[in-house]
Amino acid sequence: MEFVFVGGLVALFAAMQYFSKEAKLKRQLRAAPIHSLAAVPEGTLVRVVGKATALDDQTPLLRAPLSGRPCLMYFVKVEPQGSSSGHSIRETNAIPFMLTDANGKAVIDATAAYPALIFDRDFESGLLDPAKPAENEFLARHGRSAKAWIFDRALRYREGIIEVGETIAILGIGFREPDPDGTPSEGYRSAPPTRIRFTSSPKYPLVISDDPTTMRPAQNRLPPASKS
Repeated sequence: MEFVFVGGLVALFAAMQYFSKEAKLKRQLRAAPIHSLAAVPEGTLVRVVGKATALDDQTPLLRAPLSGRPCLMYFVKVEPQGSSSGHSIRETNAIPFMLTDANGKAVIDATAAYPALIFDRDFESGLLDPAKPAENEFLARHGRSAKAWIFDRALRYREGIIEVGETIAILGIGFREPDPDGTPSEGYRSAPPTRIRFTSSPKYPLVISDDPTTMRPAQNRLPPASKS
């Protein structure tokens, strides 16, 4: 009976992970075909993969709240552990940045994007491990405190970021705009240079991930074999 109970808990945890928001977003990314930035069809939901960089050398970067790392985007999640009460906290922030691949470039307006990032920093606070200054500052910004009566509550802090130069995957809809840095084609009647811009909309918010599994080509599903 004990084995069955433990197995049930494992199955419940696996189901929670499968249906979590981040897992769902990553599945959507994996299922979409990859387009090169030079061949993105306007107004169509596509997946693109490229290197993320700042728009220019003058663009101020963000600082991740817990680790202080410079970044283009961050996602922090804080959750109570064990018997600690309270709701989880989620915070994301991003700035517009440039995405480049072998064939082109695009501006990514990530200010309203959904993050599906890998949490590469994991911290805890509790009875024997008081919250650090960065953790206390983060909680205070959300009107919360690590303290519960005398001791610190058991909390888990996870942080993921998009670094400058990191390869990422994006799911979204792009539109062409004039490229102020582009080189005009030769000829009097040549079209002005353009670039693609991805931005969120209420119906199709951008999804951004640094999970390597979201950068692989979509798996082609073969049709079932016909019966002879």
